[in-house]
Amino acid sequence: MSRPFTSYSLLIVLFFLTGFSIQAQSLKVDKVEPPNWWSGMKWNNVQLMLYGESLDGINARFEQPALRVEAVHTLPNASYAFVDVQISEDAPPGKYDLIVSKGKEERKVVYEIAARPDNSNSHRGFGVDDVLYLITPDRFANGDPSNDQLGTADPDFDPSVPEKRHGGDLKGIIDRLDYLADLGVTTLWINPVLENTAPGTYHGYAVTDLYKIDPRFGSNEDYRRLVQEAHKRGLKIVFDHVANHIGIEHEWLSNLPMESWLNGSVESHLTDKHYKLAISDPYAAPTSEAYLRGFWFVDGMPDLNQRNPYLSNYLIQNMIWWMEYSGLDGVREDTYPYNYQEFMTKWEKALLEEYPQTNIVGEIWAIEPAYLSLFQKASKLPRSFETNLPSIMDFPLMEAYRNYLKGEGLLRDVYSVLAQDFLYTDPDNILTFMDNHDTPRGIFVAKKDTAKIKQVMAMLLTSRGVPQFLYGTEINMYGGERHVELREDFPGGFPGHQRDAFQEEGRTAEENSVFQYFRQLLHLRKDHPALRRGQLIHYPLKWKEDIYKYFRILGEDQYLIIVNGHGETRTVDLSETTEVLGDRRDCEDLLSGRRLRLDIDNGISIDPHGVLLLKL
Repeated sequence: MSRPFTSYSLLIVLFFLTGFSIQAQSLKVDKVEPPNWWSGMKWNNVQLMLYGESLDGINARFEQPALRVEAVHTLPNASYAFVDVQISEDAPPGKYDLIVSKGKEERKVVYEIAARPDNSNSHRGFGVDDVLYLITPDRFANGDPSNDQLGTADPDFDPSVPEKRHGGDLKGIIDRLDYLADLGVTTLWINPVLENTAPGTYHGYAVTDLYKIDPRFGSNEDYRRLVQEAHKRGLKIVFDHVANHIGIEHEWLSNLPMESWLNGSVESHLTDKHYKLAISDPYAAPTSEAYLRGFWFVDGMPDLNQRNPYLSNYLIQNMIWWMEYSGLDGVREDTYPYNYQEFMTKWEKALLEEYPQTNIVGEIWAIEPAYLSLFQKASKLPRSFETNLPSIMDFPLMEAYRNYLKGEGLLRDVYSVLAQDFLYTDPDNILTFMDNHDTPRGIFVAKKDTAKIKQVMAMLLTSRGVPQFLYGTEINMYGGERHVELREDFPGGFPGHQRDAFQEEGRTAEENSVFQYFRQLLHLRKDHPALRRGQLIHYPLKWKEDIYKYFRILGEDQYLIIVNGHGETRTVDLSETTEVLGDRRDCEDLLSGRRLRLDIDNGISIDPHGVLLLKL
């Protein structure tokens, strides 16, 4: 038997509805980013991003006077708010109480201002005295199998499937630091290690938490320990950073802070608009550059709108936070020309003001030196934007090396690229390479021609710029055409491998030959400053003769390098080198240890696809 609906019942219903409404709107602060800051920083006006509930219309204050709230920015989306905090120059390290209030409600958030660590051995940058070794961490070495999977069954982990995660981690790199120091490289560029939760993102370029190391690589503390252990061995660490986009599974995507947080939306966005040249093209269509700024590389990588001032501050502070937290030495900036250039200028300025000794290299994937030179700071060419970018990646030189390795180009192409260095403001501060994590390996495109690979190694390590090599180059890792193939596992880095190529006895005879040659070159570069800092003088290649000759000269130290692009023994004409040689004739071939006397009249013999590294 049903009871009549009375006014008393209506009051009860309204009470519960009101109660639930109040509960849903209750003030809540779940997270604050950056998670902490430091005393004594130049960037001492920090904009805190608050995550929570019912954050519209809030006020905020600190209980302690050393931290002062300058402004509170609330948004239509009450899940977020921004608080501008001025940290006084004499603010002592400690925990500070941020009081967030709304009406009669108050919430206390404890915010730490930490003491700055000893940075005397940090933030050192990288330059001509360095050689970068590029590591894809999931494929290098597995030092802690316990973190291979998220939970007990991670469908994204399967070492037998190229597209899935294989278990490499930070501890695996830490365990191989002695190997790398002995090899002779000085700096580790490690592909992104921040959290990527989406399947197939072992590569790290679809970040889902900008303040958290992916747990399958380790923890934030593990990353800091990696930097510290590297520094103990004289090695540096370069952070692979992505300001252009994030991963589709970032929490922002389920609840965007603002409509303008992204370029486009999940439902509607531009794709396949790689219009890099539109930045400088005098005939570009009006929409081309806008497309360049706003397209998504893939549907799983939302493009960030860096014109949004809150997002701009967030990204700047995030990179400063990682520099300070970990003590790392430099930054490689991914997909550089696709960013909003005015933002990148501001981002670099803040980073370089805080860490004047660091270095930043931008990935501008283009094979036109004139275009590439637009992005190095203080460019000599007219442009509509300014940068503070110290270093760029030399894709034109990479293309010349790779065409030579393929048999589709000549050494004269290497000469031609270097002859255009007048375009750059600082040719020595350019990253040089023959391959990286995005291109099939040099030995793959050379069809296993090891002699040519050794030649390119020698040129990279004795010519201008900052050389970079992909992990496994030292043992001629072959890889394949696809990304997941070229980023193969380093033999011996993972449980179940049948051999350990980190050890001499685990390498084949050919692998050991390449390893010893590469190690020798690395140590020669380290022992002979002229090979990395000396004046470069080179000679045009004669018609139908693909022999490249160049000097590196530093004070009284002179080195003559000769590279034979022919598959047969050649006699090299030395007559044009006398202007530099003067009366010097005695020399030592540093690669073979032979002592020679140069015969200007009769030239010098060089082996098929050989290299002479002559110290006068």
